[in-house]
Amino acid sequence: MTDQYVRLVLAASLGLALAATASAQQRTPPAPHCMDAVGVQEVEQASPRSIALRAASGQAYRIDFSEDCPGVRAATTLKLEAPAGWACGRPSERVVVDGRSCAVSAVTPVQNRDYASVARDSDRLRTATLPTMTIRERKEVRRSFGGSPSYCFATRNVRAWSSDPQGMLVETNPRRNGGHRYYRVELGSHCRQLDRAPQLSFHSGLQNGLICGNPGDRVTTAGFEAGDLRHDGIAPLPQYTRGSCTIQAVYPASGQASN
Repeated sequence: MTDQYVRLVLAASLGLALAATASAQQRTPPAPHCMDAVGVQEVEQASPRSIALRAASGQAYRIDFSEDCPGVRAATTLKLEAPAGWACGRPSERVVVDGRSCAVSAVTPVQNRDYASVARDSDRLRTATLPTMTIRERKEVRRSFGGSPSYCFATRNVRAWSSDPQGMLVETNPRRNGGHRYYRVELGSHCRQLDRAPQLSFHSGLQNGLICGNPGDRVTTAGFEAGDLRHDGIAPLPQYTRGSCTIQAVYPASGQASN
């Protein structure tokens, strides 16, 4: 049977449009690690030797290249060519970046944490290389870091939270966070004050209302106030447990339901 090829087109705005010819039968991967290239949702690049993608299923993958293949995020046209629409790391697979062909050497499923790290570094690199803008000749302004639901949540959309040995699990409004309801938040160290804190707040290190694991991102707990009726039943937190805890990483929680 003649191989069918899927072409993944990345527009200048980085919005994905996929033109594919796929079998009407149920699609079964040739191997467990293969990525279904039909309906790829996101493409990120933090290193010229690889890219990270999120498939329509929500599973994240890393595609490694045989040689350096820079410029994926800045490409006007991006094509992923794979037999029958399955990217598995076979010799016939390639990513075409503005007409430049990059051979694929491996395809590997990755965890949300790993994908979030690549997406964060990719956005930081892109922001660092954006040109400055002159506004009415008064001053030059560099475009700011915006973040992505792949590794950020907005503080205004937090609904609830809980702590566990892994750090925190934060519930957000999925309609405001790319469809993700739960986020895993990893802290710099065990944050003892979370166990009994009556309330807490998130503070963005970039002061843009986003929690992404950027420098300065932290969670701050509040102790019991004077006159609080809970004083009689629950002793106030010791002074050394009050304060803030640094946030190191943020990513969608894979094991939780989302809408």
